[in-house]
Amino acid sequence: MKTFEDVKLYCFSPGRFLRNRDPVQVVSAEIKGGADVIQFREKQMSRRESLELGFKLRDLTRREGVLFIVNDDIDLALILDADGVHLGQDDIPIRFARPLLKRKIIGISTHTIAQVNEAVASGADYIGFGPVFETDTKEDKEDLVGLELISMVTQICPIPFVAIGGIGKDNIRSLVEAGCCRAAIISDIMLAPDIEERCTILRRILS
Repeated sequence: MKTFEDVKLYCFSPGRFLRNRDPVQVVSAEIKGGADVIQFREKQMSRRESLELGFKLRDLTRREGVLFIVNDDIDLALILDADGVHLGQDDIPIRFARPLLKRKIIGISTHTIAQVNEAVASGADYIGFGPVFETDTKEDKEDLVGLELISMVTQICPIPFVAIGGIGKDNIRSLVEAGCCRAAIISDIMLAPDIEERCTILRRILS
């Protein structure tokens, strides 16, 4: 099983980008293309549907040695025996999540340098930082952080951080030039004509 230090390409379950495809096949294509992490993020599903798909993806990621992180939901992460959970700024603070999750990975979304410092002090295992570029994936949009702040986080953050927001094959090189070699990517992968091929291209640039 990978550790978070090994992570380069951070991928997601399909969510609203499913488009009548088999979600397990979509995630399998991401893994074949080089995904190091799959975040389970299915906001439109019922709890029962999330459990059904979550167990399938947990089995797949375990077989393939890929990290499996659940978005927002600590209970679901525990039930699925996920490798960890990713929390937002409005979710349960890390100080309450850690006793429940014990040694599992806890990541947190951050959008400012102050939030980065707070996440580190709170004991986060990694942070997501963004949005770097314009994105339509999230309905509640934060202000863009831009590449200058990405460079700053590279210098000050002692734990792994993953850039997120509008990243794709047309701008990912600029992210690497700013010093960041970890990227979370949703739409550029999900909307690609060949998911495995797109992941392969992105993973190669990040390596």
